[in-house]
Amino acid sequence: MASVWLVLVLWIYINARIQVIQACAKVHTPALLVLAGSPVSVSCSIEDDCLLTKGKDFRVRWKINDDFAPSNLSYQENNRTYGLRVPSLLQTTDIVCFLCVEEDNCQIVNGVRVKVGYLPPIPRNLSCVLNITESSRLLCQWDPGDDTASLPTTYTLHALRAKSEKTQYEIPPGEHSYSFLRNSYSPFSEFKVYVTAVNVFGNATSAPLELIPMETAKFSAPEIKRVEADKSGCLQYSWSLSPSETWLHLNLSVELRLTTLNNQLDKELVSNFSAQQETKIKKCGLLHGTNYSSTMRVKYRPWSEWSEWSDPITSTTLMRAPAGRLDAWLKVNDQVAQLYWKPSKQFRANGWDLTYTVESKEPKTTLCETQKSNCSFNLNKWIKKVYLRATNAVGSSDYTQVPVHRKKGPESVSNVSVRPQSETSVLIAWEGPESSGVTGYTLEWRSLIKEDPLSFSLMDKNSSSLLLTGLTPYEPYEISVFPKYADSVGGPRTVMAYSSEKAPSEAPTLHQNIRNSQVELSWNEIPLKQRNGIIQGYTIYLWNGINDTQVINTEKTNVVVENLQPLAKYYAVISVFTMGGSFNGSVVPLSTAHIGRLDMVVFVIPACIGLSLLIIIVVFTCLGKLERVKMCLWPIIPDPANSSIKRWTTTDSLQGMPPYKEDKDPVLVFLSRFSLLDLSEKEPFKGDYVKESQWSHDMVSRNGSHRPFQACSYDPEQDRDSVPYATVVFGGLHQSHSTPVPPYVRSESTQPLLGGDEPGSPPPYENVLLGRRVSKAKHFTAFPHNSTGCEENEELWEEFPMLRSLEIRDPDHN
Repeated sequence: MASVWLVLVLWIYINARIQVIQACAKVHTPALLVLAGSPVSVSCSIEDDCLLTKGKDFRVRWKINDDFAPSNLSYQENNRTYGLRVPSLLQTTDIVCFLCVEEDNCQIVNGVRVKVGYLPPIPRNLSCVLNITESSRLLCQWDPGDDTASLPTTYTLHALRAKSEKTQYEIPPGEHSYSFLRNSYSPFSEFKVYVTAVNVFGNATSAPLELIPMETAKFSAPEIKRVEADKSGCLQYSWSLSPSETWLHLNLSVELRLTTLNNQLDKELVSNFSAQQETKIKKCGLLHGTNYSSTMRVKYRPWSEWSEWSDPITSTTLMRAPAGRLDAWLKVNDQVAQLYWKPSKQFRANGWDLTYTVESKEPKTTLCETQKSNCSFNLNKWIKKVYLRATNAVGSSDYTQVPVHRKKGPESVSNVSVRPQSETSVLIAWEGPESSGVTGYTLEWRSLIKEDPLSFSLMDKNSSSLLLTGLTPYEPYEISVFPKYADSVGGPRTVMAYSSEKAPSEAPTLHQNIRNSQVELSWNEIPLKQRNGIIQGYTIYLWNGINDTQVINTEKTNVVVENLQPLAKYYAVISVFTMGGSFNGSVVPLSTAHIGRLDMVVFVIPACIGLSLLIIIVVFTCLGKLERVKMCLWPIIPDPANSSIKRWTTTDSLQGMPPYKEDKDPVLVFLSRFSLLDLSEKEPFKGDYVKESQWSHDMVSRNGSHRPFQACSYDPEQDRDSVPYATVVFGGLHQSHSTPVPPYVRSESTQPLLGGDEPGSPPPYENVLLGRRVSKAKHFTAFPHNSTGCEENEELWEEFPMLRSLEIRDPDHN
């Protein structure tokens, strides 16, 4: 609420301030609307009770629109009245009076807007037209000109008839025409008119127009009532003016226009006559048996305006027999002939529904009969000429002779060129044969898209070029040039031509054959109808996502791109271009990761065959070296139960091991150690356990006596790491025979049977002398083979063969 009061108070203050300022001075000018370029005077009178001037020194300044007026334009009329004189005011201007107490402290005290106007523009293009109707009004109109909307303007039309007083006609506001009634003028007498424009600044008058109303008349379209034909090739017309103008009997200018229907000859005929209505008009020199479409228009004087064209009417001249000769072109291929013909410049059909007949006189026969402009027929070897004639309902034309040339001419034309001259025409040029026997040339052309009949043109021997017209733009034509000789026709020279070219309507479709590092792109040619010109070549754009772009130009329909990155994504676009432009196809993605069928055949199948051969070779090698492979993969470990240390040499032991180059001579191998235990009578054998501290050995001599051995002292601490696997027990000298002693005791040790030559291993066993304990010896000796216990020994060795190495023989029985 407080803000509302604040705005209200501020508004009251500003309004009071403005009223105070405006009450300080009055501005006066003689006219608020002046003519452009006129001088203007303005005065500013300061009131005595103006608060801005009380007790202050002040001066008055003027501002014209946005700029302060020069000091030489202002003046002081009396003590409190100041004036301004503008020598020429060209546009609407705001003039403001300023009251300045100081140099920069100036305030607006009052002002005035002076408008600028112009004289009315002179009316232009005054014209009058007589409308020949039952009312017969004369309509006059004019152009008011520009800048008439700024100031009110009135128009007055002045008319002066011959030997008559001047008449004025006030024109309503906003209108710029006036229609005179029939009694205001005479149609065939002079009539003078002009227009005056008036506004507050003055008036302007148009140039006077002098006329005869009838000469300005524009008639309505006439009417052709009837058309008659006679035998001389003429048409006679009966006509009249429109029903509203039939009261006029004037000699008028008549224009007649005739157009042939369904005929390319004499497309339009225009004739002028001077005649009155109801008078017949006769047009002669027309083609016989031809349909014509006729229309006409009229006017009063040559400088008058033509009426509209009448409605067309169709009429036909009388028929006569065809006249003149036909141009014919005969092409012979073995016994088959093709004959083409067309009207020559002298030919007249003189009718319609023409029938063409091709005959031979030797023998006399009809070869073909048709309403077309060509036909095919068979020729026999006796026919030298054929005869062509045209026939209508009245009669037939004279025969046109066409010689039959079966021989091929000696030479053809050369350097056939095509140069477009416009969108529908081309210039065909060639060089004639060097032979001097040429009698003429035939140029034929046909559309390669439309099924139009073949067109041809016959030329004399001096011709070397021909301008073909009436071609369709962007459509291909096949053009051939034949040289003609006295008794033969030379071979053709054929070119394809366009009267004008543009970019193709479509692009080929790319087909891809991708390998690991290359791609073959191929495409088919676009249809002839879509080419719109002669294909100049193709451009292939190939790129991937890392700015690797290749541009390939070719005229072929395939291209091979090599050195592509493996397992990469590529994109390809083909552009086909003619002389008239190019057209881009769609983007085709390519990927080099794809393996083609050829790659499968070239790489995968040989790899499989090679792998199979390798497996077969390895298998046969393993079968051939089975024993060696077996020993390498799983070596034979001797079974101590079926082994003999005496026969076990390095060669035997390494049978299942890989060969070693340093092994030259077999050496003895020391296996696990044996402990010799001598059981006394005091310590009988108890089960499977034998104390290893009691050692003795008793050897049996050859005669059956026993040789006692002294037990070899054995320190268990010294042989802590030994692994004995068998203990040999020998009986003492005084051992009782009541208790049988087993020949050996098997060890219950779970340690390995064979120990390595490791540090701390017990030394090999040695032979023991009689009467002494077992001590270290360098080697073992065998028992004598002729001892009485040999049979027992053999049984012992057979059950435990490795104990054979412990056999000790008496040196005396060596």
